[in-house]
Formats: sequence, structure tokens, C-alpha cells
Amino acid sequence: MGNQFIPQTLELLLSSLGMFFSFWPLLIFAPLTWKKSKGIRAMFAIWVLLAVLRVALLFSPNSLHALFIEEPLNTMLFVGAGVVLMIGAMVAKQRETAKFQRKAQSLSQIEDFLDLSPSDFESMIVELYRLAGHQAQRTGASGDHGVDIVVQAKNGEKWVVQCKRWRGSVGEPVVRDFYGVVQHEKADKGIIFTTGRFSAPAQRWVKGKPISLYDGDQLVNLWERAQASQRQQKTVQHYT
Repeated sequence: MGNQFIPQTLELLLSSLGMFFSFWPLLIFAPLTWKKSKGIRAMFAIWVLLAVLRVALLFSPNSLHALFIEEPLNTMLFVGAGVVLMIGAMVAKQRETAKFQRKAQSLSQIEDFLDLSPSDFESMIVELYRLAGHQAQRTGASGDHGVDIVVQAKNGEKWVVQCKRWRGSVGEPVVRDFYGVVQHEKADKGIIFTTGRFSAPAQRWVKGKPISLYDGDQLVNLWERAQASQRQQKTVQHYT
């Protein structure tokens, strides 16, 4: 009996997974109510997970249960849906990139940065580092005391960045908390960007520490220089 338990359990598991796979149309199209670009990417991500499941079920063809659509038509439709979703995800990504670039080109004063959503503001800072030749990525973390962006600098160092889309002043307590984050992350350097100002105590406190502070005026200046450098580079490439 013990020798039969494992095969029977495995067969039951595969049978359950096969039944689960038969619901793939409902699972894939569940994110249709989301924002259009995110919804398509989520649908494709779900399809990829289901594709892995379908490959696993190849080892037990009898585990597939035709609750809605008979096999092999069910799998053929599933593959076709994957191709369509992949193309859709690529198109959505291209449109999102084009929209981001248009928005980036329109930034010329601090009010433009204040009008951005928190995620778009972080994306602009990522773009700023990318234009400077570094590798940067948003963490997607929420809250005021974490790391918004991680930068892999050209010199091999790890930098962590916090973004403050504020109108007011960033005080010393915020900077102190962030210094603890820098140490916890074992980063070589910490940077805080704000659309506002840094208080005098905050600026005094960071002296001698591996932390850089960029206020609204400095941010606009950095952005203008980065955009000008990009335009110049494109011009050189055009005539090369």
C-alpha cells in the first residue's frame, strides 16, 4: 500500500491541476478591468504561469479534463491566446515608453515635477541616472523611510535613492532616518531628491557623511543638462 500511495497522490495532484488548467480563459482575462497597459501585461504574466503548468501536464496527458473545450483544441486556443497577449504586451510597453518620453521632454520647471504622480517622479529620477550611464531601478516600495531607487553606479558602487515630491522642506529627522537606511542596505552612498528644499540643520548634518542632497532647483538643473546631453548625442549619432 505504501508503494502505491505516492503514485496515486501524484496522479490526483496532476488531475487537479489539469482541471484547474481548463479554467484558463477565466484566469487570463480576469485583469481586463485593470488599467489597459497593466492589464495586458498581467494577462500575459498569468498566461506564462499557466504555460508552465501545461508543460508539466505533458507528462500526464490523461490529467487534462475537458470541462469547456475539448483537447487538443483547448491547448491550441491557449497557445494562440499567448501569442496575441505577447504582441499586445509589447505594443503596450512601446506606447507606455513613448508616453513617458513625451512627458519627460515637457519637464522644464519644478511645477512640472510636482504635477507628476509619485511613481512617475521616481521613474524620472531613474531616467536621470540612466542618461548619466548608470543602471537604476525602482523598488516599488511604499512609505517615506525606505529606498525608492537602487542604482548600480558606473564605478561599481551601490547607491540608494529616496524621492520626496514635496512642496515643503525636508528636515534633519528625515535625513537621519535615511542615513540608517543607507547603512542597513550596505550602500556606498545615499541620495535624496526633493522638489522642495532641505532645511539648514539637514544640510549641516550630512556633512562628512556619504549622503547627497538635491533640492528642487538642483533637480531641474540636472534634468535640463541630461536632456541637453541626450539631444546632443542623438545629433552626433544622426550625422555619424
